[in-house]
Amino acid sequence: MKYIDRDLSWLSFNGRILQEIASPNVPLMERLKFVAIYSSNLEEFYKVRVASHRFAQKYKGDKRNKYGYRPSYILQQINTIVSEQQTYLGKLFYNEIVPGLADAGILFLCGHINAVDRQLIEKYYDEHFKDEFKLLEVTNEASLNLKNQAIYQLVIDGNRQYLLEMDYTNWGRFITLEENKQYTKIVQIDDIFRYNIHKLLGHGAEVYAFKISRDAELYIDEEQDENIVKKIKKSLKKRDTGLPCRLLFNENIPFKHINALRKKLDLDMSSLIAGGTYHNYYDFFEFPVFEDRTHLYYQSEEQQSCSQLDNSSDWYQAIGDEDVFLSYPYQSFNYVTDFLKFATEDDGVEEISTTLYRVSKTSEIGLALERAAKNGKRVFVFSEVLARFDEESNIYWGERLEQAGAVVKYGIANLKVHAKAFLIKRREKGILKSYAYLGTGNLNEKTARIYADHGILTSDERYTKDLDEVFKFLKDEQYQPHFKHLLVAPFTLRKKVTNAIRRAMEKAVAGEKQVLHVKLNSLEDPEMIDLIREAADVGVQFQMVVRGICCYCPLSKAQKKNVKIVSVIDKYLEHTRIYHLSERETYLASADWMTRNLSGRIEIAFPIWDADVQNLLLQQVSYQLNDGIKGRIINSEGDNQLVEGNNNLTSQEYMHELVANLQKTKTIRK
Repeated sequence: MKYIDRDLSWLSFNGRILQEIASPNVPLMERLKFVAIYSSNLEEFYKVRVASHRFAQKYKGDKRNKYGYRPSYILQQINTIVSEQQTYLGKLFYNEIVPGLADAGILFLCGHINAVDRQLIEKYYDEHFKDEFKLLEVTNEASLNLKNQAIYQLVIDGNRQYLLEMDYTNWGRFITLEENKQYTKIVQIDDIFRYNIHKLLGHGAEVYAFKISRDAELYIDEEQDENIVKKIKKSLKKRDTGLPCRLLFNENIPFKHINALRKKLDLDMSSLIAGGTYHNYYDFFEFPVFEDRTHLYYQSEEQQSCSQLDNSSDWYQAIGDEDVFLSYPYQSFNYVTDFLKFATEDDGVEEISTTLYRVSKTSEIGLALERAAKNGKRVFVFSEVLARFDEESNIYWGERLEQAGAVVKYGIANLKVHAKAFLIKRREKGILKSYAYLGTGNLNEKTARIYADHGILTSDERYTKDLDEVFKFLKDEQYQPHFKHLLVAPFTLRKKVTNAIRRAMEKAVAGEKQVLHVKLNSLEDPEMIDLIREAADVGVQFQMVVRGICCYCPLSKAQKKNVKIVSVIDKYLEHTRIYHLSERETYLASADWMTRNLSGRIEIAFPIWDADVQNLLLQQVSYQLNDGIKGRIINSEGDNQLVEGNNNLTSQEYMHELVANLQKTKTIRK
């Protein structure tokens, strides 16, 4: 095939998460967190990607996708790969994670539970859960309508069947049974039910867990004469009743019972996915924290200062003197939120415009914008309500900001707004001066603690004038924007990147060495992949870091030689996009090289002119390309082999040094 299918490539990425679970160099509780990440990733994958293939297979015919694969083939491959991965995950969990916890005095009771601990479980049930578990008999039910993602216990008592929905929200999932100086015993609520079922039905009853995952796509009725917010709200209600895409069940359930359950849920056989005794491993995000056992966790590193702002009593002047580069989580995102807060209370600020793609319910950014609107400033917010799984939060903040007096827009026909930016207009000596923030990650202070991203605060008119053009378009889709310096999708980004690569090809043909450094989350767009191949064939070298999906595969010896792709999985989620397209062209961007980003979204790539920052970005990519601890080679086989390297620190640990050195440089220069 000419391309690797995006979903099979994504499974290879989730396999790299498994490698972190398996790594003895990762602290034990962090390995447990990677278990949760793997499970959470897979859950979303089934709700979105697998559901879309089932939908295409059922309603659109088994037609080949743009990579040349049929849904039936992809679904078959997914089932095979996921089955192998989950078997491996089970071995890691029971053979390494659970014994490791026990060695640390954390006795996580799961699997085989001895008689002494069963007595503790029965006692806990009698004291805390007696009469809590309400069984629903479903023996004679012809059909069942069950909640999306909820864990159910299927109870078989002879020829009778019962269901119990596990209410983790009210009951909790992880119960501390016993605690002393030597050890802590923890059990799952599932087992409190399982080992007390005899008190409800007698000793012959058997208990097996299962869950269903439903299609999470929002199918918006374009014919409805309603605004986008009302349409989204209606569609969100249907998400819990969407087409089932997976029935995950305890592999020990006798086939006749799981088959009967399958029929009651109106599922086909391909929806059946065998699993272990327990499901929803992403709940391990909520596993108890043991602050006295610091060796079980990543050691927290002190965030680096921002000398330009810390040493200034006037941030406007500091930003006006020189662009402020920020790197999270190596530096605090508070610099961004604090600057916005200053603007809300500043009488000179007249207008604030921003995009919101993913925003938390307790957003500091949202609160600052609300305050600005209440203070009488003109506030424009583009809240992207089609940001999957953040629709409710974005609508919440959009409506709240509207009530405060802001102008809020929720959508543009056929385009998502994925750019991460805000623009502040401040009157200084009678003239409006603009200040801007441009970033690679969401305006979300929570994810900024765990996502590795970059951003700049600036008053450089080369940025602010183009950004003003972006917001004019967002406010009025009929406006025809013009850009001189920013690369903005879908207007100029693809064309400008393509032109830069073609210039490199011309130079390579002329005998000049051409090396392009690119860092992305995903490389999926067939047009860009074909261009990379064409350039590699004439000698252009691509040094690429691609964290997740990578559909590239070499079709010639030159392509294999000249294109190196590495993925880094580590403590922080690599989220920065960097395009180093020539000695004079280095960009930070919100856009991956996916068709949807380049052609179906509002995205911004912004140039970096500061030589010190350019050097930092190139060193970051270089360290990641040679990270022999956390870097994996991306190839057609998808075997995730470690990069050959002799580094003592991971590339993320080097980043702390790079950011610290940049701050020293800025301080000395002042």
